[in-house]
Amino acid sequence: SAGPASVALPAFEQIRDLLAARRAQLAPAGYGATAHPSGPVHRSSAAEIQQALGHLQPSTATSVNVGGRIVPRSVAHLKQDLLAQLRRSAPPEASPVLSDEDNDTFDLVGMLFDELVRELHPEGHAANLLTRLQVPLLRVSLTDKRFFNDGQHPARQMLNAVAETGAYWLGDDDADGALMTKMQGLVDRAMRDFDGDIRLFEALLSDLSAHLQTIARKAEVAERRHVEAARGKERLAQARERANAAVRSITEGSDLPVFTRTLLNQAWADVMALAALRHGEGSPPWAKHLETARALAALATSGSAAGPAVDAEALRQDLAEALRQVGYHEGESEAIADRLVMPSTGMEGDTPAGAGGLLARMPAETEGGMAPPTSGPAAEPVPAETLARIEQIKALPFGTWLEFGTEAPRVRRRLSWFSPVSGTAMLVNHRGQKVGDTTIEQLAQQLVRGEARLVDEGVKLSLLDRAWATVMRALASFGLGTSKDTAA
Repeated sequence: SAGPASVALPAFEQIRDLLAARRAQLAPAGYGATAHPSGPVHRSSAAEIQQALGHLQPSTATSVNVGGRIVPRSVAHLKQDLLAQLRRSAPPEASPVLSDEDNDTFDLVGMLFDELVRELHPEGHAANLLTRLQVPLLRVSLTDKRFFNDGQHPARQMLNAVAETGAYWLGDDDADGALMTKMQGLVDRAMRDFDGDIRLFEALLSDLSAHLQTIARKAEVAERRHVEAARGKERLAQARERANAAVRSITEGSDLPVFTRTLLNQAWADVMALAALRHGEGSPPWAKHLETARALAALATSGSAAGPAVDAEALRQDLAEALRQVGYHEGESEAIADRLVMPSTGMEGDTPAGAGGLLARMPAETEGGMAPPTSGPAAEPVPAETLARIEQIKALPFGTWLEFGTEAPRVRRRLSWFSPVSGTAMLVNHRGQKVGDTTIEQLAQQLVRGEARLVDEGVKLSLLDRAWATVMRALASFGLGTSKDTAA
């Protein structure tokens, strides 16, 4: 798929102006104001903050106890832990405080992580992995404000890669075991080895990207297999439909015995469908099987085939061979051929024991057999809006991504294949696994209802950029005049 689109990111100072406007509006209501300790304070230095966060970094705790309830650890909880850690090295009786800039940094990183987790399953593996990255990413953002406005920043790219892998690739099934182990290992390395050098994130990102490329190649193979199977099923259905029509043109209106009619409508329709698949409708094998069907109908009604004399033995051998190709055993195919070509030999009437036994097994024995089409209730007219969406879907290239759901976490699926003829459609996940049968009309209805939307690959934002844009819109909503420039 296409890479993430570039997005204009506001400078850190512009974002701080938005935060100040937000605080100004929330403060009268008692929200958003930073509590100032009474008594002496100690303004912690950058070095002290980095050292304290370094002590907190190895912790694997992803949840905290708040009022007796276990909740996911947030950046706000982490800030409390940081101040408690700083208190150990602060002068006696003095309370450690952070600078306004550092407080703003904590607020922004906290908003970003909250929004990212909302895009995932809060209790899932990916959310836990993101939570464990809070400390390393805070250490980066406190010293390098490019993290907020440089889309190519290694730490930013690494955070996005973990979030997108969790959202799109990581599931709860056994197939994800290797990827989960890889992700845990990368996060463990970040927590263990990060000491301020952002080149570590470049190495981690490269490692993860190589692993995902391997998975993506496997996904392509799996998807191709599903598409080929779907196309084969579609061709079989179309061939069977043509074969049914050809046989019905012979059997309808004819006073045929039940055995002969059943054989032609089921087993022989399979024979003709196989000929259509392998050689095409109108091919010599197709024409030969159609002529055989006419001969069998004539034999059943008059005891002799119409037209030139029929070589009974050759017809019997052809019948038996064709029936074996669609799944009949040798003995059964021979018995059926005998019954059809020589209806008067040993089997009088329409339901003798031998013929009845073959008749009872006939529907189950045919390899490609399908139930004859049944007429259902008349379809309701399709609304114009749905019809427009159907035409839109039919114009989409295979491989178009859609997102399903009205709120986060949304599910992303790939429209891998569809048939404009039958209206069937196939969706796969990022691993190329089929995730259910649907139809073009059902997809159109979901688009109309807002339960699905197309992902425009040309302007697709990364998961992190989407989360960051949501944060910026929320801040800009507080009415600062620059909101038009800063909202993504």
